[in-house]
Amino acid sequence: MLSELSPSFPGILQERISQTRRGLLGLRDEIKKWIELREKRDLQRQYVTQLKTLRIQIEYLLAQVERELESISAGDGPLSVYARCRVVDKRILWIRRLWTYFQSKFDQRDDEKLKRVLRAADDIVWSCYAQPYRVLKIQNQPSQPLPFITPVYSPYAIPRDEPPQDLRSDVDAEFLGAMLQQMPIPVVGIPAQSIEEPWMLAFLAHEVGHHVQFDLRNGAMIDSFSDMLLAKGGQRWRPWGKELFADLYSLLMIGHWALWALADLVWSDPASMLDDTNSRYPCALVRLVFMSSVADKLGLNGSKGLRGLIPAELLDHGPVLIKSRDIRETARNDLAQVEAVATATAEAHRVPDGELSKLCEFHPEDFKEYQGVAYLWGEALAGRGSVAAKKSLRSARLVLSGGVRAWAEICELTDEKERENRRGPLKGGLLSSIVANGEDTVRAASAETDLDSRNRRLASLVMSSEIPGIGS
Repeated sequence: MLSELSPSFPGILQERISQTRRGLLGLRDEIKKWIELREKRDLQRQYVTQLKTLRIQIEYLLAQVERELESISAGDGPLSVYARCRVVDKRILWIRRLWTYFQSKFDQRDDEKLKRVLRAADDIVWSCYAQPYRVLKIQNQPSQPLPFITPVYSPYAIPRDEPPQDLRSDVDAEFLGAMLQQMPIPVVGIPAQSIEEPWMLAFLAHEVGHHVQFDLRNGAMIDSFSDMLLAKGGQRWRPWGKELFADLYSLLMIGHWALWALADLVWSDPASMLDDTNSRYPCALVRLVFMSSVADKLGLNGSKGLRGLIPAELLDHGPVLIKSRDIRETARNDLAQVEAVATATAEAHRVPDGELSKLCEFHPEDFKEYQGVAYLWGEALAGRGSVAAKKSLRSARLVLSGGVRAWAEICELTDEKERENRRGPLKGGLLSSIVANGEDTVRAASAETDLDSRNRRLASLVMSSEIPGIGS
């Protein structure tokens, strides 16, 4: 029994320490080989910053654990050896979970069924995320978000400061929150349906908008945007700041086709369209009308994005009750604020460095009918012309915008066979055109020392005994 052990049985204690050391060395070797393989397969040099950031972070964490393990001696006595090895074992397991969390998402790019859509998604994410950093000439841009396929209905973003579900079990909340406030690689979950319906990549513009708001200038736009909503719409609008900012960002990236795609996602019965019980969003009707109004004020076609939705038809369908409250009245009150809020959003909203539309390189003429680049890409993807490939930062998202336009045209066809005949070529053409127009550059941060210092701060935080539960 453990209580009968003593220093006269040093072999048992030495073996317990060796057992933990084997786990540490084995994990280090697995991670090293995996990163080397991923770097070898990264022929386009798209994941330089992401992989280096992950490697630096994990190597430093493992080094901290190794130093702690080296301080354990069989002479400390059996209870101390077993207790301290247990702490180290748990830390090694958590580092493994951290690694496998990202490993599974990177490795989707080796799956023949997923690789095409993810290659296009990577180009869209880069086009949307890197744009404001490029305009501002910020050299130490954080690693761009990593998209991955997941079985969900709606896409979602997991920023650096929110713990993903995959890493929540068996870790206390204080430790988890401290760790993930500084996670170096944010992620974006893409619905599995995007594999067959790649026009759904349009939702990436919204999700990347979340990451830009979280990351740019250390999140300075989070409070500034919410404060603007408060000033123009009242307290009720302030909690919607993150989602409405992302909606605005999507319009600046792919035009009114972002609204068209969102309408396709949220259209439902009156009760669902007027449901305002999610504190992060206005009801779907108010959200769509807000986006349409902002789009119009940006010089886009907001009415086209609404797809014929008539708010009065929902508001006149009633009563619509939630806990004895007629939610039509709440929607009417919110709609009364839309014009003022949309005007401020489109025209007056500024970030510390200037107007957001300028940081996003937004040009409304790109989305004009008959002459805009996105319109012309829609024509080309519909088989009615061609557009020369242009590997610029903006090109991939403009191709995507044209792809959504081409899909919207298909949806209006009444003949099922014709819809199917056009859907297949659009699917393949859209993915290949996005990749052909993706910016041809090494996607790496310029300031490598920033990567190193950021991850050393993270590792020091994680290994700190001041974090509750880390040694239990």
